[in-house]
Amino acid sequence: MQPSSIIGVVDDDPGIRGSIDSFIRSNGMATMGFESAEDLLASGAQDALACIVTDIHMPGLSGLDLQREMARLGWPHPIILMTAFPTPETRDQAMRAGAIAFLTKPIDPDDLLDAIESVTRR
Repeated sequence: MQPSSIIGVVDDDPGIRGSIDSFIRSNGMATMGFESAEDLLASGAQDALACIVTDIHMPGLSGLDLQREMARLGWPHPIILMTAFPTPETRDQAMRAGAIAFLTKPIDPDDLLDAIESVTRR
């Protein structure tokens, strides 16, 4: 991973966001946490991010909305979507829109790490 590569973590639950953030950092990667999709978009940090790991179901913009907005903005990096409420339709929608992984909460740490490493090895 490039030294300037940062993984963005978006989840409205501070406990989950903190756990994912800590796990990624414990594997030697830098992170930036955001409480919402709107916070990430307002931060101006998109150019520093190598990847976004985001919850789907959040107040305001959903993870799928964030994925669409990042594509509209021409952001070229991968998105990993996660949810506690998976449906085949949501999974298909996410993957068709370009998500590199669709993970079910509680997240298997190995699956998350594999997805992130597939991005950072590019």
